Amino acid sequence: KCILDLKGVFMNKGLLVATILSISCSSFVFAEDACDETTLHGYMTNIKDEMRLMSSDVKAGDNDAAVQRVDTLISFFEKARNETPYKFSADNLQGGQLKEQTSEYTKVVDDTIVILKKLENALESGDTTQVKVLFGEIGGQRKLGHGSFKANC
Repeated sequence: KCILDLKGVFMNKGLLVATILSISCSSFVFAEDACDETTLHGYMTNIKDEMRLMSSDVKAGDNDAAVQRVDTLISFFEKARNETPYKFSADNLQGGQLKEQTSEYTKVVDDTIVILKKLENALESGDTTQVKVLFGEIGGQRKLGHGSFKANC
């Protein structure tokens, strides 16, 4: 009878260990889909950092450095264009709704790239008035993109 009790204890411990492992693995799988761990989030973090540095370059009067940052920003936006915002999966978008939202996302990214190219030209020509206007347009694009495509998580 004592041996049977010990077998039950070991079986229960085995079940406990299996349950803990299962929960741990499930948590890891769910964490992989977190919005702050996507490729797009990585690009957007890089974009935010480059924007701040570009702004500092412009304030310091270093338009050549700012132009280089614009090139880097365009590269990140071109990469981001091919990603799917986490919000689309979080909102379980499918079919026509997914296609429509993807099209709108692509348009916002493409429009931002166009503005960045105009900014690059304004920086190269030293047109500070146009640079300020284009910074404002980029801010508008940011608000539009985040308001429409950024998940609340």
